[in-house]
Amino acid sequence: MSSANPLQARPVPSPSGDITAQPAADSDGTWAPRWVLPLPWLLIAAAVALEVGTPADYSYSSLMSAAVPLAALLYRPGWTVVVGVVSVAAMVGLWLANELGPTGDPRSGVDVGSLVLVVGLAIAFAIARARIQRRLHQVRAVAEAAQRALLRAVPSRLGPVRLAGFYHAADAEALVGGDLYSAQQTSHGVRVIVGDVRGKGIGAVATVATVLSTFREAAQVQESLSAVAGRIERALELEVAGTGDSELFVTAALLEFPAEPGRVRMLNRGHPPVLLLGPDGAEPIEVPFGLPLGLGELAAPEAGGADGEVLRPLPAGRLLIAYSDGVTEAANDAGLFYPLAARLTARFSGPKLPEPAEVAAFVEADVTRWAPSLKDDMTTVVLYRPDAEV
Repeated sequence: MSSANPLQARPVPSPSGDITAQPAADSDGTWAPRWVLPLPWLLIAAAVALEVGTPADYSYSSLMSAAVPLAALLYRPGWTVVVGVVSVAAMVGLWLANELGPTGDPRSGVDVGSLVLVVGLAIAFAIARARIQRRLHQVRAVAEAAQRALLRAVPSRLGPVRLAGFYHAADAEALVGGDLYSAQQTSHGVRVIVGDVRGKGIGAVATVATVLSTFREAAQVQESLSAVAGRIERALELEVAGTGDSELFVTAALLEFPAEPGRVRMLNRGHPPVLLLGPDGAEPIEVPFGLPLGLGELAAPEAGGADGEVLRPLPAGRLLIAYSDGVTEAANDAGLFYPLAARLTARFSGPKLPEPAEVAAFVEADVTRWAPSLKDDMTTVVLYRPDAEV
């Protein structure tokens, strides 16, 4: 099997993954779609044509006055100055050509004066807008860099494990929402977490940062997945103490691929079950179901708490699929939730083993077709260990 592409974080509404709301600057220095760019010039041309072709009793200076503010909205300040100068020059030229002024209609001088005032205000507006846009783009660039540093792309291969997947944040302006994932190669094997913070969007990012930073540290030093979960529990307790949010919790599926092949260690803390995809289709892997992270103190020690991890056989030719409930709770127009296991079975059952990237791409496209309007954060990670034994 060939290597899959790295897992990338991106928002749902933008297929390109671009989080900027404003269009990039065109080569001509403007900030608008090309089809609207000629409008200020067309207004000036129309004003000149009408002034020349109609009786002097009619004035069309308002068209030039409209062209300049429009230019301030569409263009950068330099081009707004050009439009303003051209419009004032055209107005003065028409005034002189018609021999108005002191011996003509005095309203024409007022029109020129008003146009000069409009040009000055439009240029000031264009300069202020450009400054705000620059600051906005700088803030967005910093936010994007911070979010990408928080939710790093998972490599296509980590030790003996191959990975692929996708991530969509419910907030169209964000790269990171309430879902989380991370994979670490450790002395205990490859460890993976896929989780979902209570809530969604930007409001859940602080908790995502807490869970991911704690997992990355704990995965390297803790002997068991239960101990890793325990460290995350304590980190969440500190966050609750700092924020006062007593309802804070995180569902999570933790996996560990130990050194010996043919096994996978799993721990489920209130998260949707991991699916096993093979020749017979997709089916959930049954493991003890514990309380979400952050609520472990509500369980008696013998009932689970941070315990409950199990070692399961991982037959050859099988893929593991960890996902958030944003996938299985994506509803179509009839209100039906997306049947992930059934759709995977219908698409991939059979002797041919699909690539992780193929499975991830199918789920991403299929759930988007199923539910055109996605209202929750959504992530899926597909894992495959080529050296698994029967």
